[in-house]
Amino acid sequence: MYDRHDSAPALLSFLIGGIVGASLTRLLAPPSGTALRRRSQKLATSTLSARKVPEPGLPTDMGRGGRG
Repeated sequence: MYDRHDSAPALLSFLIGGIVGASLTRLLAPPSGTALRRRSQKLATSTLSARKVPEPGLPTDMGRGGRG
């Protein structure tokens, strides 16, 4: 009624499915909190340094050869 050789393909399929599932989880998982904060800080710093906003009350042409 029960044959021990029939369970081998089921066990192998289970193990292969577990390996594939773990691999996909590792590939699609978000980065750790530390890595995410570092990337956010770099992005914010580069965005802010690229966009220079004049201080309130100062002429907008200061530093470009104009007279203030």
